[in-house]
Amino acid sequence: MPKKELRHPSQVEDWLKDWGARLPAGSSLILIGSGGLLWHAAQSGKEVVLPENSMDVDPVTASDAVAELCYEALIGSEFELQHGWHVNLMPSTVLGELPPDWTARSSQKTYGNLEVTVPHPADLLAPKLRRNEPRDRKHAAWAGEIGLL
Repeated sequence: MPKKELRHPSQVEDWLKDWGARLPAGSSLILIGSGGLLWHAAQSGKEVVLPENSMDVDPVTASDAVAELCYEALIGSEFELQHGWHVNLMPSTVLGELPPDWTARSSQKTYGNLEVTVPHPADLLAPKLRRNEPRDRKHAAWAGEIGLL
């Protein structure tokens, strides 16, 4: 059973700093899902926990080095045992679930050798709200309450 201990914005920030220090130059990823929402909260200086914990972060990458680290951090990995959540490498096709012009509103930040792109919170929430699961509705409400939207 996967752990569900991802709830603090600082957890995402710390993970990206760690990987940025370990990766070779030219590495990049796009962060979607609740991990992206937590990232935006961290950038806003808000350490407000998610109303319902997540079990993973969802990166998309074309970088072999990033993908290798993702595979080492899957469900049941040492990474999950240490952090309480895992990395779920997503195919680039999932980006098609975002609004077509999401890149124009995305944010970027560099962590060491890792360039991170994160869609705007409203774009991250678009596929969640289409799914309309209770957890996704809670995450959308949370994003509104802390001023991400």
